Amino acid sequence: MSAKNTTHSFGFVAKSFHWVIAGLIILMLAFGYFMEDFPAALEGYVYNTHKTIGIIILTLMVIRLGWRWCNVQPAYSAKYPVFVRFLAHAAHYAIYLVVIAMPLSGWVMSTASGKVPHFLGWFYFPMPGIPLDPQLAGQAYQLHNLLAIVLIVLLSLHLVAALFHHFVLGDNVLKRMLPNRKNYKE
Repeated sequence: MSAKNTTHSFGFVAKSFHWVIAGLIILMLAFGYFMEDFPAALEGYVYNTHKTIGIIILTLMVIRLGWRWCNVQPAYSAKYPVFVRFLAHAAHYAIYLVVIAMPLSGWVMSTASGKVPHFLGWFYFPMPGIPLDPQLAGQAYQLHNLLAIVLIVLLSLHLVAALFHHFVLGDNVLKRMLPNRKNYKE
């Protein structure tokens, strides 16, 4: 399998970004939902782990978008109407936007509340330009929670669309993103 994309399939790098980020997002959504259920003694560790993984997701997404813009993208099949291809593009960009906005809102919340993410207490990552501001932290918290709901909806639609393509339409949309698959032509 090629590292780069072709006009028919995604390469190893794009697939790796997709599945690693997808796994981290699912982990973070579940982790975020259950964070308050951890023992109080672990609170600082749990919240900081969540923040650190969020920054890792943000970093991976920025690199992924750079990779995407430097590579050819597999074409959507011409057998689908223009509006369907437009909706597919819009859905992907909406997912990208929310996956970037989510860790940014968490980072703003953490910095504004004075609970800056750190790596093992060695490297601290305050968001530049964000002051200590409880009101801003509260607004970022509300946005972060709203984005989690939006992300769950978008990812659910994404999954349903992929399964619909595979099982109902019988095309290669899902296969071309699966790991260890050869490049498929429509």
